[in-house]
Amino acid sequence: MTQIQIDLITQEILEAALISAAQEMGGALKFSSYSPIIRDMEDFSCAIFTSDGDLVAQADYIPAQLGAMSLVVKSVISTWNKNIHDGDVFICNHPYQGAMHLPDVNVVAPVFYDGQVIAWVGTAAHHIDVGGVHPGSEGPELQELFAEGLVIPPTRLYLKGEENLDLIATITANIRDPLSTVSDLRAQRAACNLGMRRVLELVESYGNPIVQQVFKNSLESVEKAIRYRLNELPDGSGDAVGYLDDDGRSGPPTRVQVKITKSGDSLTIDLSGCDPQVAGAMNVPWASTRAGIVYAVRAVLAPQLAANDGILRAVEIICPQGNVLNPFPPAAVSVRHNTCQRFADTAIRALVDLWPHLQVAGSSVTFFGVNIGTTSPSTGQSTVLSDVVGGGTGASFEHDGLDGVDTYMSNVGLMPIEVLETNYQVRVLKTELIDGSGGQGFRKGGMGIRREYQILDHTQHATFYAEQTNPEFVAQGRNGGENGQPSKLTLIDPNGQIIPIPSKVSMDLEPGSVLRIETSGGGGFGEKQ
Repeated sequence: MTQIQIDLITQEILEAALISAAQEMGGALKFSSYSPIIRDMEDFSCAIFTSDGDLVAQADYIPAQLGAMSLVVKSVISTWNKNIHDGDVFICNHPYQGAMHLPDVNVVAPVFYDGQVIAWVGTAAHHIDVGGVHPGSEGPELQELFAEGLVIPPTRLYLKGEENLDLIATITANIRDPLSTVSDLRAQRAACNLGMRRVLELVESYGNPIVQQVFKNSLESVEKAIRYRLNELPDGSGDAVGYLDDDGRSGPPTRVQVKITKSGDSLTIDLSGCDPQVAGAMNVPWASTRAGIVYAVRAVLAPQLAANDGILRAVEIICPQGNVLNPFPPAAVSVRHNTCQRFADTAIRALVDLWPHLQVAGSSVTFFGVNIGTTSPSTGQSTVLSDVVGGGTGASFEHDGLDGVDTYMSNVGLMPIEVLETNYQVRVLKTELIDGSGGQGFRKGGMGIRREYQILDHTQHATFYAEQTNPEFVAQGRNGGENGQPSKLTLIDPNGQIIPIPSKVSMDLEPGSVLRIETSGGGGFGEKQ
């Protein structure tokens, strides 16, 4: 492409317009979706990509999804190559072809202008069920991808604007809540259509050569900004280790190690010290590991920067296949997000080892996931309750930690009580912050959340998973600050008997039983005055 000189004002205007378009896609998806996990928890992401699949603009939703989506676009391009038409829309949830785990379904579409693909738009959204052994399509004890649900490689969802009804029939025959899934897929397609219109409006106003140059400049400017920031900081190395409570199957703790070397204007991130891939579903596909690196580098070095694929141009990653952060297929990955959270925490600690003035205490990495197979009170149809309960973030020299948030790479909202009780056969007895769960110190760690669900109807099958139930692996305090409190999961049966539950379990719940979740707090910073 011929280099075109663009003044900084025009560059900024177009970059902002692209980000605004991605945000607008998010609004369209949120308000046209069917499932509470998308509509109310906002477990989705939207982005715009170059014609080659590089991420150039994103909406601020889920870091774990956005850092990975470009690999899905590249996988679609590689699979379909020249056989891509105007009006085509593609679907993919295959973790070994660029996706993250099966419930996170990617829907992406090419943007055509003058008969050529000039860009891509895409969405990733967490669907409440894609089949498999357990409601919600997640199971920490599962050992193979095939048990986790329906695997969809890069496939046409629409051909030249026409819905692939054969594919829709196959999907709906394999899932627990077809109405929600099909409705949400169509909402994703609608969001892509909006993104396409916004990109084409910019092309009509400024010309395609200008828009293409803006794409190129945006990637280069982020790379330059990261390298400039690295040059400002001294050379050195950092090393941090974190642990998961287990491997998802009551096995031993799983080690996550991050070694970082900074030399000049580049970083080398070595993940070869992590444990090998595990028997359970705690493995992390490469796309999610890549997203974790984007998140950690941006969070520590340049949080004000636009997040695009330019960030990784300054980073070399060493992560041999067979590692828990880069498993061989068909290893199970459905609960990869707990490992992602631990990885993000460990990577940030390794980075701030290099530069102590950036230190922050450890945060909750628990990502307390709840999936309960149930029925809709209004329709009686089978559905799945999916909820995520956040914890406390770590304190820093300047600030106390935040209370009750979904930390690091996640960022979903807590499901509103009214939504839970309207859509599912449960009653929420309690939702409160846990006083004292954050570590004490000069600055206090954020508090975790206590939430109780009472089961109202027939026996329901449920899956729960958490981290930091082991007191050895709680959020660590910094510079004399105290550690955060651990997570805890308890069942109160219909007779009032209190039964402790392991950190990861699938079980049946009887009517009248109460599930109590208590999430971990963040670490404190500095000695208490």
